[in-house]
Amino acid sequence: MANRLEEVDPTVLLLKQRLEGLLPDEAQFRFDLCVTEALTNLVLHAKPSKDEATIDGQLTMRGDEFVIELFDPEGAQPFDLRDNARSLSDIDAMAEGGRGLGLILECADRVNYGSVGRRNRLELAFKAQS
Repeated sequence: MANRLEEVDPTVLLLKQRLEGLLPDEAQFRFDLCVTEALTNLVLHAKPSKDEATIDGQLTMRGDEFVIELFDPEGAQPFDLRDNARSLSDIDAMAEGGRGLGLILECADRVNYGSVGRRNRLELAFKAQS
C-alpha cells in the first residue's frame, strides 16, 4: 500500500472482501476497526526513510486464527503500541483522538510487535468462525 491516507479505506475494503464469511460478524467488525486504526497510524506517524516507501501487509490463516501482518514503511522508527496505548477508560469521552492504540489492543484477539529483518511488524490475530 502506498504510504498515503487515501489508500487506507480501499486497502481495508479489499481485506474485508477476502475475509467475507470467514469471520463471525463481530470479529469482522473488530478486524476492520483494528486494521483501519493501524494503517492510519502508520501513514500519519511512521516516518519512512524514503517518500516512496510502502506499508506492506500479509493476511494468512494460522490454526484457528486469521493473522494480518502490517510492516512499517522502511526506515520508520520502532513503536510498540502495547507499550504506548492508553487505557480506554483513561481517555476523556469528549477527546477527539487518542483511542486508536487502545482500541487495537481491546479488539484484536492477539497483538504482537517486533522487527523482522530491517522492518517493524505489527501482527494482529482474529479467531476464525468455528
